[in-house]
Amino acid sequence: MNKTILVCAVSSCLMAFANAAEYKLNTDVLVIGAGSAGLTAAVQSAEKGKKVILLEKNPMVGGSSQFAEGLFAVESELNRLRSDTLTKEEAFKTLMEKHFYVIDGPKTKDYVEGSGENIAWLTEHGIKFEVVRMTPWEEATWHVISDYKGTNHGAGLIKGLKDSADKLGVDTKTSTPATELIQNDKGDVTGAKAANKKGDTYIIQAKAVILASGGFGDDPKKIAEWAHRDPEGWKSSVNMNKTGDGIQMALNAGAQMGPVSFVGHLGTEGKGIKFLSDLYTTSWQPSALWVNSDGNRFANEDVAFSFSQAANAIYAQHGHYAWSIFDDSQVKYMMDKGIDSGIGVLAPVGKKLPNLQKDIDEALAADSDNFKAADSVEQLAKEIGVPEANLAAAVSAYNKGCEVQHDSQFFKLKNYMRPLNTKKLYAIKLKAYYFSSYGGLVTNRNHQVLDKNNKPIKGLYATGLEVSNMVGPTYTTWSSGHAFGFAAFSGRHAALHATENMK
Repeated sequence: MNKTILVCAVSSCLMAFANAAEYKLNTDVLVIGAGSAGLTAAVQSAEKGKKVILLEKNPMVGGSSQFAEGLFAVESELNRLRSDTLTKEEAFKTLMEKHFYVIDGPKTKDYVEGSGENIAWLTEHGIKFEVVRMTPWEEATWHVISDYKGTNHGAGLIKGLKDSADKLGVDTKTSTPATELIQNDKGDVTGAKAANKKGDTYIIQAKAVILASGGFGDDPKKIAEWAHRDPEGWKSSVNMNKTGDGIQMALNAGAQMGPVSFVGHLGTEGKGIKFLSDLYTTSWQPSALWVNSDGNRFANEDVAFSFSQAANAIYAQHGHYAWSIFDDSQVKYMMDKGIDSGIGVLAPVGKKLPNLQKDIDEALAADSDNFKAADSVEQLAKEIGVPEANLAAAVSAYNKGCEVQHDSQFFKLKNYMRPLNTKKLYAIKLKAYYFSSYGGLVTNRNHQVLDKNNKPIKGLYATGLEVSNMVGPTYTTWSSGHAFGFAAFSGRHAALHATENMK
């Protein structure tokens, strides 16, 4: 940058801040974060006749919910019409067991029992759903957004809620992050401070503040400090500037820190590999052979169906990675018949991969570090840097299991036991990722944030992915849509409690 341009840039910046203003506002409900939790909180509060200000630090509303697909629900009207058999009682008990009883039982019961009504409320706002079951490892709980005025999935829900918020007069301020909670002498939360890019500052007094700013997964430092994970081996797959702002503000105000977890998944990246491309999609398939950095098989590969558990299995390996090995016959299978394990509804089960061979050729031409090909096991061992003897033994044992249709090593489902014919072998590097973090603040049954003495901080609520104790150490795909569903449910019910108890 030359001197003239630099002077102009600095001058423009100084002029912008010179014209900045300070605003003092009053509202009934202040919602911090405009994703699915924040928008449901804002709409529900406004429907109760309350004045609402909604703050969002990004230039647009939606956050990570834009990339979600469906919400958890049991015994919804759609479930009834499909004759689905899962009951609320069964769902509650199974969730408690799958999360090892370390989750909040009363709040989980409220969520399960209210999940169907939550879908009904959203339907009243013009959002349409369909129930989708993606894998043999899950129940029919996933209510995927099928349409809202021509837009589907998470983006459709966000669009529908934003339309409702606008109609109800919610004052939405984008590119305006909250910076600090305001407290009185008793420690009650009475509002928040905020600032926008222009330098305008806001002091907003509110009868209730609802935190809905999402998780902390896009802050590597917090991944290391709060989750005790290696941020190089445990990475965010969709960066939406989620840095735990709401959690940190609450902690600064005396909140109790709760356990954290993740909505993890397996995947890959690297030169010559595009996210959600046909080649990327192979990393989610259960019919391959997985080996670690020692060239040894380590799990039943059909764990790919439970993508969060698959991420754990990969992260647990030395170096936090593994290799998924398949051959030319499986390339043909995926191109002609389609995939066995879907990536949500973006790449559903049965989706054919017509560009897979093209993707393979391009990745090899780019000399990708994370995708290799070979004409023999011995050559592949050299390409991926594992001991030749170990890889040869792993392939031999696996192929023998395929012949007899029984995996004596890890009891993989026989449907996905397909031999490696060794004519042309491929290996794609598997890594552990997460869609979002989960947890940070402890709340009670009314979604009020609790202090270090386990008492509610008056005036402060937390929702969605900021809330601890709703999932255990690992997110389960058995209850597909759990995180997205809880965001909408908790946003609404935090608003209901806040507005019903407002003077």
